[in-house]
Amino acid sequence: MRKITAALAAAVLGAVTMTPATADGIPEFKNNRDMVGYFWNQVFNRHDPSVIDQMTGETYTQHSPGFADGKKAFRDGITGFLKEFPESSAEIKHIGADGDLVFIHNHIKLNPKDRGQAAVDIFRVRDGKIVEHWDVIQDIPEKAENPNTMF
Repeated sequence: MRKITAALAAAVLGAVTMTPATADGIPEFKNNRDMVGYFWNQVFNRHDPSVIDQMTGETYTQHSPGFADGKKAFRDGITGFLKEFPESSAEIKHIGADGDLVFIHNHIKLNPKDRGQAAVDIFRVRDGKIVEHWDVIQDIPEKAENPNTMF
């Protein structure tokens, strides 16, 4: 099997631009968009919640009603979710940034056969750490009134 180059790995993980890893193994990023994209893919597609400890701030404010505030509550909730849904994925369809906010439009699936949900997650980044999160989630219907996708 061929070695995956850093550039190919970046493309696979959502086209983030990375520089060499820091001492804790997390790459250094050129911008908030790339950092949050990497974080998202590590947690929700590679199923590695350990990056939550390294990439979120000591204060982590949660606006999603399914999670309590704090880094530990977020990590524990995500760990439980990933155990319950080991085939889950959350493919980034669009990602953008405005100052300290990063927006991810994504397709959440609990397993490969799941129609899934369309979601927008918003993260606030401060001093290189994710410190706040909001989300809006909508089920993907079996039938739509128009021929457009939700992505």
